[in-house]
Amino acid sequence: MKVAVIGDRETLPLLRGLGAHAVEAVGDEAVVEALRRLASEGGYALAIVFKHAVGDPERVKAEGRRLGLPVLVLPTPRAPAEPVNVDKLLARALGFG
Repeated sequence: MKVAVIGDRETLPLLRGLGAHAVEAVGDEAVVEALRRLASEGGYALAIVFKHAVGDPERVKAEGRRLGLPVLVLPTPRAPAEPVNVDKLLARALGFG
């Protein structure tokens, strides 16, 4: 089985050097189209998508599920940070939520 990596031209060469199939695509529509091509080719066990290459990671993961291709959206230093609610995390850790 093969692994595909979807992202921008600056970050793909590193993973291409590790033997992954690299697909250049930036933006939700381009990434979804790349997933469709990979699914139609077959033989891929996983598609890794750089988070900074998409606007709506949940949409991309949902499309992967629909196509039967597992998608891992990989956070990168260039991806927008998500706020962390420390109170909520602490409550959950203590069994209150």
